Amino acid sequence: MKRILLSSLLICIAALSVSAQNKKAERDSLAVVKFNKAAAALESKDYVIIVDYYKTSAGSFENNTDPAVFISYEKDFVIVQGSVIADNNHTNKLTVDKYEQSTDKKGNLSSVIQARGFFITAKIEILLKKGGNIADVIITPVKGETKQFSGELVARSESKYFKRSGEI
Repeated sequence: MKRILLSSLLICIAALSVSAQNKKAERDSLAVVKFNKAAAALESKDYVIIVDYYKTSAGSFENNTDPAVFISYEKDFVIVQGSVIADNNHTNKLTVDKYEQSTDKKGNLSSVIQARGFFITAKIEILLKKGGNIADVIITPVKGETKQFSGELVARSESKYFKRSGEI
């Protein structure tokens, strides 16, 4: 009786181990798919990053729930909206002066954009780490404070962002 009980316990433990390995492999493959989709959107210059977390002037990180706070790349323009990242409540349409993209040894993608608009002239740095679609963004304006935030980088066609009318 003890042998049957012990063998059934070992079978259950082995089944749980295999199940855990399958779930990890599934998560890893989903992360690779998300990274590839985000990388394709970044390379095609047709993406949106809705802010998930942003760094406050006090240095702490805050959660954002407003889909109207975002940065997007549309055709030859960068759109920055939301007082959290733009220091104003306008829909800022910035003309791209310079765009550089590179990949490091680990496979992380990096984009540096020089852009100018009516209210904002800034350098925008986007880092997309391999293994997901979360991008870290640093906006360094000519005037004002540097803004740091992170969010999910997705193609504009797949995003649920709220763009106000009346771009400046």
